[in-house]
Amino acid sequence: MEPALLNNARRGPVTLPGGNDHPVVNIPFTALIDGRQLRGRGLSLVAAYVSGLMDPQAVNTTRIVRLIFQLDGFSVTLVADAEVREDPLGSGTAELIFKNPTGPHLPQLRHLLNAFIAGDLVGIGQTIGVAGTAAAKGPKAATAPESRLSLRRLAGGLGVGFLTIALIAVAGTLAYQRMFITLVPTLGTVVSTGDVMRATATGQIVFFDLNAAKGDVAVAIQAASGDVQSLLMPCDCVVTANGLGEGSTVLIGEPLLQMTSATDQTVVTATIPPEMLFDLAKAATVDLTFPDGTISQASLEAGSVLQGSDAVTLMPNPALDPARLGQPVEIRIQHDTGRLGTVYNDLANRASTLIGVN
Repeated sequence: MEPALLNNARRGPVTLPGGNDHPVVNIPFTALIDGRQLRGRGLSLVAAYVSGLMDPQAVNTTRIVRLIFQLDGFSVTLVADAEVREDPLGSGTAELIFKNPTGPHLPQLRHLLNAFIAGDLVGIGQTIGVAGTAAAKGPKAATAPESRLSLRRLAGGLGVGFLTIALIAVAGTLAYQRMFITLVPTLGTVVSTGDVMRATATGQIVFFDLNAAKGDVAVAIQAASGDVQSLLMPCDCVVTANGLGEGSTVLIGEPLLQMTSATDQTVVTATIPPEMLFDLAKAATVDLTFPDGTISQASLEAGSVLQGSDAVTLMPNPALDPARLGQPVEIRIQHDTGRLGTVYNDLANRASTLIGVN
């Protein structure tokens, strides 16, 4: 290993050749230019002197230079644009003139040079260390009572144990969800199995009555031609509107009213990617998550999967409140976990009990 590069921190500065007023400091560094590593011979705020195998094509051109300072346990890299010149003082040495001496690298470069000159940084070989960082040893502090130390060790051990259990539970939950739970990428919708009244013409609603009795006019639509088409209520049932009212403009075939009777059910319809249909058919359970955070379970309605169609109907259990009609639903497919799922659930319950999670 080379001897210390700085034995006298208070030595006089070396003046740059060519009349430049900035001092050159013999601080150890490495310059990296176009993938070539060059050894630093001197450094100032405006230029650097390096030696090594220089690319002849880089001379008298501007290159991106990386100045690397190997400190004790870490390194500092400063990047600057520099013009590469041959140094007239000797062959094999190049002068790197910084094109923008006041660039972003300046504060860090000035700090390193000042600290090196002041003796705060000392160098051995190509490694720079920090001088005077070791704190003086004071008188040995009085030891705490053995009982207090034991309690602290016990509390620390319990804390580490609880954190370990919590991390294991989190990791197990993530692994469990990745292996046994599939999230359907599209949302489902809460709908009723009752009839839907649709617009029979494109136009404007001029009459709207949600309380119309069976056989009475529920909706009247004035078409662009001026004709008015009246739609009669087909049943004595509960009617909900799809955000429409008098003055609304509708298109032919657009849903107007959702009609629900006592025999109708509230279900969830969804469009499932074809590759997930088999997983859905053999799922252990299907979880439905509603916007308010409520989670319910559902099953695939028998015969709802038609050949060539990816639309399915899910039957919630327990039955949904009709007030949820139109709400979006997040669907998760729970695969059959077998014995592994039983073991995981047992461990998760024990971990939750230990760390006080309900």
